[in-house]
Amino acid sequence: MEDDRPAPEAAGRASRFRASAVAAAPAIGLYLLLRLFSLEVMHILASHAAFRSPGRQVYPDGSINNQWRSFTGIMDALVSWDARWYTKITAQGLGGPVGAVDEDGVPYELRLMFFPLYPMLARPLTYLPFVSPVTACLIVSFVSSVAAAWGLYAIGRHIRGHKVGILLVAVWAVAPAAMTQNGAFTESLFTALAAWALYAVLKERWVLAGLLAGLSGLSRPTAAALIGTVGLAALIAAFSRRGGWRPYAAMVLAPAGLLVYLAFASSRLGSVARYFEIHDQTFGARWDYGQNTWSMATDILIGVDGDNAEKPIRVLSMVFMIGFVVLFGMLLGRAPWQLTVFAGVTLVLSIFSHAHMSMLGRHMLPAFPLLLIPAIGLARLRNRDLGPVLAVLALLSGWYAGWLPFISGQAI
Repeated sequence: MEDDRPAPEAAGRASRFRASAVAAAPAIGLYLLLRLFSLEVMHILASHAAFRSPGRQVYPDGSINNQWRSFTGIMDALVSWDARWYTKITAQGLGGPVGAVDEDGVPYELRLMFFPLYPMLARPLTYLPFVSPVTACLIVSFVSSVAAAWGLYAIGRHIRGHKVGILLVAVWAVAPAAMTQNGAFTESLFTALAAWALYAVLKERWVLAGLLAGLSGLSRPTAAALIGTVGLAALIAAFSRRGGWRPYAAMVLAPAGLLVYLAFASSRLGSVARYFEIHDQTFGARWDYGQNTWSMATDILIGVDGDNAEKPIRVLSMVFMIGFVVLFGMLLGRAPWQLTVFAGVTLVLSIFSHAHMSMLGRHMLPAFPLLLIPAIGLARLRNRDLGPVLAVLALLSGWYAGWLPFISGQAI
């Protein structure tokens, strides 16, 4: 008679998975509670603003025509800017002849600027009854945010214990521009891939780290920070003769997704140069050695350009940027070097690329190792004091989420 019991190895993996899920449950529950509270604050602020000034055109939606929109509720903000492109690709795919335009008059070639993993995960959901492209994207973001919270907890617990793991997730939930974790953006998906890839690196599970880093390269170009970190860690392991063939596999797998997509998009457009030309000329995305950031920062500090110096959102964004730099300095020597390298490269990519300063908060969300510093600080508080502190932080996060698009009129 055959033994129907699962193999010991499979049973062991299932047991470890259950134990990990149970341990992470408080962190995930707290994450969902904080995000729900912040989104409710955002909704109240947007509703109040709409009541005070109905019909006012408040923010550009980030579409190719950059249409200005009035107060329509938080859902419109959650599917604006990059999200409008992702929902379009989810509905219609990347296809379409280069040189032609779609039914909205938008050139098909512009869709190739947006990496495909996020809409590829959402698109199959649209074949289910009553699931629109917007709903499909929001489902992917929700699942990704939970996976990211779980991964952040695992890293925090691995480094500093259970409480720091929970608080690392909590701080990420109330970070600037955390609203994009719940919108049709790639921040949650990439953060989930980055967290679990870095956790795999810390555990020296090289093949898994390489696979996750490779997938991240299909989600956004700034995955280069994760790819480089995984590749460097694998190279050091190979030189140290640890892990056998597996570090070599990680070095091959990590850049595969990014390289494959760049090759695909470039072949569709005719050349790599054309790909980066569209990024620059249409979306203003390019590496400029920090010239744009420096110009905006000096305008704010000395008041040369009123467009920068007189807008509170830009001043606040500069304060965030300085805060991220300070956190990086404090992180040095307090976390495994792999986390520090990833956070540092992400910070460099955000500051030294041409982008509006108001987008910095969103671009820095995946740099979660920086948040270890406030998480460690909060862990020193008594449990009875943590509730009010986190509630205030969630309130501020929700206020910023509502104020940024609906009041300041700036892009996210």
